[in-house]
Amino acid sequence: MIETLLDPEVEGVSKLIWDAYSHFYKDFPIENLRPLLVATPEKVLRRGAFLANELGWRARALTPEIAALMDCSNAGIRFDAIGALTSCTTSQDGDILGKFFQHLEDPNRGVRWRMVEFVRLARSKQLAAAIRNAASQRPDTFYAEISETLRWSMRVNEDELRRLASHSEPAVRLFAAGMALRPRSIIDEKFAEIVLETGDSETCEFVSSAFRLHAVPTSAEFGRVERSGLAERSRGAKRQVPSQSAQG
Repeated sequence: MIETLLDPEVEGVSKLIWDAYSHFYKDFPIENLRPLLVATPEKVLRRGAFLANELGWRARALTPEIAALMDCSNAGIRFDAIGALTSCTTSQDGDILGKFFQHLEDPNRGVRWRMVEFVRLARSKQLAAAIRNAASQRPDTFYAEISETLRWSMRVNEDELRRLASHSEPAVRLFAAGMALRPRSIIDEKFAEIVLETGDSETCEFVSSAFRLHAVPTSAEFGRVERSGLAERSRGAKRQVPSQSAQG
């Protein structure tokens, strides 16, 4: 099955990918995914990245190979690699997380959206390791500023969020969007409003789409946002968050 998927011109690739997924989900050794993650043809790499994203934590043993995909020129591969790394990294993967976190500056809008999702969904220790290591790797940049802001806690207050959301660096504004949507007891409309008030088109769209699509962690609730004008405003947004095709 894996040998077949290594053929860039194989037909019926979608069925083959999902067949492989079902086997990996059962008892197929995860090491058998490695050839798809280190292959030369881009089409094959996309299959490997897609499977890694779908397998999530099950791909933990292949974290270094998945992390290497973040250097690919293909945005779809980076898109799926982020999803996989969000699920399979821990705070012990500090160096990988630090480099990964810097894709808040990725040139592709869909990949940047994926990074906002990482900030929103990451476990506290995982996010702390990403921020701390990015600041260490690039000490004279805004990553150090983010690290200092969150030095004592992975939470921000309204004043800190407002400062981040109005920052001159687009990557910091994206970080603020993710932080505004991190689960507390509720997804608080005040935090979302802080980002929306900046008027920054990309961060506002990412935040509003989360409300429009109800894309929040199951551990959080919308709380009073459901009864506010914010949900209605978000439903009225016309633009959609970009997606990346999974298969190739």
